[in-house]
Amino acid sequence: MAGIRTFIALEMPVAVKRQVVFVARHLSHLGQMRWVKSEGVHLTLKFLGDVEENRVVDIVSAVQQVASKFQPFALSTAGLGGFPRLESARVLWLGVEGDLEQLRILQGRIAQKLEDLGFERERRPFFAHVTVGRAQRKPVRAIAENATKWRAVNFSVDRVSVMKSTLRPEGAVYTPLGYGMLEGGGSEYPGSDRQIVS
Repeated sequence: MAGIRTFIALEMPVAVKRQVVFVARHLSHLGQMRWVKSEGVHLTLKFLGDVEENRVVDIVSAVQQVASKFQPFALSTAGLGGFPRLESARVLWLGVEGDLEQLRILQGRIAQKLEDLGFERERRPFFAHVTVGRAQRKPVRAIAENATKWRAVNFSVDRVSVMKSTLRPEGAVYTPLGYGMLEGGGSEYPGSDRQIVS
């Protein structure tokens, strides 16, 4: 039986989503990219892959236990970058600045808690970024020459989301499965009764 494609993420507020759309429009003429739709903008903390449905409750509980021990903290978007590098990008992203130490600790403790549940820890070090687009064929070289320094968008991290990813021809559809609130977390984000397409 197929599992649920699952990942842990920070969902982004409207201001960051608007910035991602603006960046994509600014660069859309430069090459064949699959641009992330505003509804799908997020910052991945850990990708779990296909997970048995009966394990989702334990995953959400683990995230809640970790998140509840943190106070909300501030981040902001930063400059444009790419994997493997901006000059030959297959993936374009906006960097993240702010309280990165808190973000790294949060991500690390979630990864440890999930490792205790049997999920393998990533070998690559965590690198915080918000994906803007992915090259559909060959890397897009012209983007580095046209990258503009965009105004930073400040946002507060007050919850961690457990997300389901459903792959479709038009792009992945993301559905929240549960949340872990940071102590004193607010309601800046939309409710869980929706799907997110990217």
